[in-house]
Amino acid sequence: MKPYMPYLLSTFLLLSTTSVDAATELRSSLPIDSTNEAGERLLTTSDEVLPGETSSRTYTYTLLGNEKADSTKYLSLDWEHSELLIPPSALTIEIDGEPLKSVALTKKSSEGNVKIPLQNEHLTKGTHEVTVQFTGITEGRMCDTGNTSGSWFTVRPSSLVSIGNQSELSLNDYPSPFTQTTNQKLTVVLPDSPDTMSLEAGLLLYRQLQGDATDPDNVSLQYEQQLKALNGRYLFVGQTDSFTGPVKDLIKNLESLPTEEEVLFEQARLTDKDAAIDAMFVLAEDSNAFEGTLNHLLLVQQRQQLNGDRLILSSSPSIQENGNMITLQTLGASDLMLSGSEAMSPNYYYPLPAIDKKSVVELDIRFKASENLVPAQNGGSAPELIAWVNGVPHSIPLTELDEENEWQHHTIQVDASTLKKATFLDVSFEANGLRSEAPCNANDLERWMFISSDSQVTLPTSNEQANNEVFLNMASLFSTDSGVLFVIPDDSNIQSLQNLADVMSGIPVTPLTEQVEFVRSSDVTEDMVTDRSIFLIGNPEQSPLFNEHKEDWIVTKNNQIDLAQYGFIPETSSEYAWIQPSPWNDEKAMIVVSTQNSIDSTLIETLAFPNETFSVAVKNQNGAIFTNSSSIDELSNNQATSSEESSNSIDSTWYFVGFIVLIVFIIAILLYMRRNKKTS
Repeated sequence: MKPYMPYLLSTFLLLSTTSVDAATELRSSLPIDSTNEAGERLLTTSDEVLPGETSSRTYTYTLLGNEKADSTKYLSLDWEHSELLIPPSALTIEIDGEPLKSVALTKKSSEGNVKIPLQNEHLTKGTHEVTVQFTGITEGRMCDTGNTSGSWFTVRPSSLVSIGNQSELSLNDYPSPFTQTTNQKLTVVLPDSPDTMSLEAGLLLYRQLQGDATDPDNVSLQYEQQLKALNGRYLFVGQTDSFTGPVKDLIKNLESLPTEEEVLFEQARLTDKDAAIDAMFVLAEDSNAFEGTLNHLLLVQQRQQLNGDRLILSSSPSIQENGNMITLQTLGASDLMLSGSEAMSPNYYYPLPAIDKKSVVELDIRFKASENLVPAQNGGSAPELIAWVNGVPHSIPLTELDEENEWQHHTIQVDASTLKKATFLDVSFEANGLRSEAPCNANDLERWMFISSDSQVTLPTSNEQANNEVFLNMASLFSTDSGVLFVIPDDSNIQSLQNLADVMSGIPVTPLTEQVEFVRSSDVTEDMVTDRSIFLIGNPEQSPLFNEHKEDWIVTKNNQIDLAQYGFIPETSSEYAWIQPSPWNDEKAMIVVSTQNSIDSTLIETLAFPNETFSVAVKNQNGAIFTNSSSIDELSNNQATSSEESSNSIDSTWYFVGFIVLIVFIIAILLYMRRNKKTS
């Protein structure tokens, strides 16, 4: 899963720009092993199944400039389909709404490929759509229901569009050229000894680009000393005078450099003989200038305002808080059209705040449906719209509308039991009953449901307190005003850099520069940790400030690290991590990921996307991950049992008191009646 955290557009952007007609060409002192001229774009990275009688999928490809049609520009579609298909089963391929090719599907064509030459109109600058339409008729049926599991068509991940590559890039194209990593590597390069602000800038850009990349495994973060040859695309990040090797020579040849509080964004072409590759420079004279200004590259809406080949910026975009009420658009959804051929929406994610047993998430769904879906007019069972929230279905009723109002509204309340073990809100939609049930009836109408991206999600009101006792909702650390302080090792070796990259790429939100601060372990002070949550990467015993509070760590006993108290075997444990209230502020969190060597990405994934409640996780030498979830569950059960026993004890006491009061009341009535009888 590649979750993203979008922000609203800043009200205004102050830019100081210098643009040129074409990207700067810089002669590289390093050999270039590959060029960026290969223009293959995969349609999908995994098998995509089109089920049932009729289905379709739409894919996109983007060109950075106009191309001319030739033999290297084509669409290649690889497929598999059910062996039960018979005529008139068919595959139809459209580009930008124009049908280009139809292929008959039979038993003999269960595996196949079609190659379609692209014309000039398919190669213009901008985004183009490829639609794959499937009609599947299975053996032994023609006019009965088409909803059978035996009818399916699969688009293979080897399907691609070969579109060439436009060399004259603009900042307006960012990050598209750099995230096309299916066949091209992307390398983010830092100076050999970066200060913490440059390191932070490089890590934030690396994390963002890896999340956007078509193949995240082809994105890496390196020091300048690791460059021996150039292969793929490059992003150079740091202070202008901090590079000392081959990058220094490239920077010297740039037309202009930033000064004081300015940051330079510049596209360039690096050349060596007949080879050339794309590169981008993100440079500052003073690395403090990255604070805020770098957000222009981190925010999607800000990227869209970039232009030219060179920008010198000194402004920071203003970030408007979303609050606890957000729209589906904020989750990354556009208006959703569900039909018989596309009855499922994608999944959309948003980080959840800390959840307690009283928390409720509300979804106010704004939607409309085609008239022929109304049950009274349809004459059959009603179609159904389902909202899936973290794997739990919620039915949305369809009703007849007033003539004055074409929109329907429905509010879904999601209780804490659905969300209590979730890091993210996960929302998707499914429409049942839209597919044609009478394939031989020529009068069947297209049936659809339309969900507005203005539909709203109301999250629990945040009390500004992050979850600081277990790894659930770790994303809430980044939603507080003070953000997170990352305490990192003093050394700048390659292994430490890789560890930082692995941790940052595993963080479940996209942080901005105001939400994080990096500090070397020996430089951290008590003032820095008083009002912020802390994320330490490395050996906490090597940090003087942290070591002073060793007796307060939940993993220590008698002032020594003791993993055995949680049932772990210390001799086989190679890495471990824990979370607890901060020793300097018990309303904040302290997270430690401790290792002497490398950090396993599986350990980070376990912390970021937990499927159980735990505060300590250990990776052993065999690569397996273990947690203390059982002890926490036992503690929770004991607390619940204790609470129940206490409640029962209180109830028993009140029952006894009530019984005594009742006896006294009866005796009083009997005495009163006896006295009245004697008087009479």
